Amino acid sequence: MVRYDEFMKTMTESAPDEWRCYDDLGLYVYLNDIRISILSDRPEEEEEFRESWVERFPDRTAYRRRFFLRYNGVVIDTFYTAAVDGWRMYIPYPRRPELTITQQQYRIGRILNIGPYASSFDEYLRRAGITVLSI
Repeated sequence: MVRYDEFMKTMTESAPDEWRCYDDLGLYVYLNDIRISILSDRPEEEEEFRESWVERFPDRTAYRRRFFLRYNGVVIDTFYTAAVDGWRMYIPYPRRPELTITQQQYRIGRILNIGPYASSFDEYLRRAGITVLSI
């Protein structure tokens, strides 16, 4: 039996290179325990996300993107992001008006952004004016 806190600890302590992304499926699989995965919600119609911080990127249009954190295919939690700058980066919803995210949001955000722009995650957060809360 796996408890919620154990599941989240495993996910947030993992490194992005321990995950494989199947972009065509919107699926991320944790390679050290394939029972743990993340699945992107792919709605038929994309919903725009409008907040002032998303307008700080060259492409000022952003979209809501929801991800399902799963264990054995069962949804354990839901994670919300804004796909910004022409879908180049998924940024976790910050707390407003402070524009902060938690360490947990930051670590999951790093996983969701594996790929060609992965090294730019911190720069995107900085450009958006988002800070990561310290533990």
